[in-house]
Amino acid sequence: MGMFDKELMEEAVRLASGHREFLHKMPEMAFEEYRTSEYIRAVCGDYPLRMIDTGMDTAVVCYLDAGREETVALRADIDAVPTANGPLHLCGHDAHTASLLGSIHYLASIKPEYLPCNALFIFQPGEEGTRGARALLDHGLVEKLPQHPSCIFGIHNRPEADCGDVIVHKGPLMSEKSVFRITINGKAGHGSLPHKCVDPVVAAASIICGIQTVISRNVDPFEPAICTVNSIKAGDSESSAPENAYITGYIRSFDHASHERMSERLTELALRISEAYECRCKVAVTHMVPAVCNSEEMYERAVKAAKAVVSEDHIIDSHPVLASEDFAVYGEVIPSFFYWAGSGTAGKSCAPWHDPAFNIDPHYMETAVPLLCASVLTH
Repeated sequence: MGMFDKELMEEAVRLASGHREFLHKMPEMAFEEYRTSEYIRAVCGDYPLRMIDTGMDTAVVCYLDAGREETVALRADIDAVPTANGPLHLCGHDAHTASLLGSIHYLASIKPEYLPCNALFIFQPGEEGTRGARALLDHGLVEKLPQHPSCIFGIHNRPEADCGDVIVHKGPLMSEKSVFRITINGKAGHGSLPHKCVDPVVAAASIICGIQTVISRNVDPFEPAICTVNSIKAGDSESSAPENAYITGYIRSFDHASHERMSERLTELALRISEAYECRCKVAVTHMVPAVCNSEEMYERAVKAAKAVVSEDHIIDSHPVLASEDFAVYGEVIPSFFYWAGSGTAGKSCAPWHDPAFNIDPHYMETAVPLLCASVLTH
């Protein structure tokens, strides 16, 4: 950590840990992060930052002007995971928010001449459901900025990796995602008169079986992909056939061509199978986010930043995952890089994202805060 002021960084990490402890106690749903964003604004008000009017209630974006010709952006997500017991921080977004607040403390406290660029800090609502980044861009975020960022960095905790490890991966890291909804219309009637009904449940069951062939018959077996049904709803009577049945699910892949092929086959199968069962059918496939993909150019810069924070034996690679992250949306307009920072405790089994037992090692901030700072300070 030779590039950092040791005492100031220790202070930034300590403050970040306190922020995380406070934020953890007030989890809020996507686009309802009112107390969270109020807290962020209050903390940011203590620093010489320019607040950007995003046009969104719970997004907070601020700008540290060092008078430089380049701006580097950092992003954290602020919402919690929806559960049956209300929102809970089971994905670590509280730690992401806290670490970005810690980086603000450090970067805004050093002498301006030590900053090689301006810094933009994005506290993004609505990552769960992968809609927040798109909403920010649709509200004209890029056009409202004093300077177009040259690049953007994001960090997500990774419980499967030990605290102190930084995962720097080149190429696809997290998957492209689309969600689908299939509506099957039949003809309701009493179960004792099946010949006078058109039962959408039978059609739905056949469609679900047909969907299982999308991966096995339409995708290169060497390409990771998912096309899965997550829910089916139809009727509530034990004696009657319902009029409608509904199927929902999602498609995930790293390869865009495979993604489009899966969408086409899913739609065709649902329409043709419904027709064979004398039902009508509507299929809505909604594209949510592209794949998170780290370019070679950004990879080299990220490695340099990681080397400023941890020793080389703690900079590791990892297989990508078929989970999705709307950080990918920024990559459509700004060169982007997404790190994973280990949040597990060495020697212990750590619960994955969204698990009720999920937690983050308290030493996570000691890596996350300086890594964010190094991404700004390193060229």
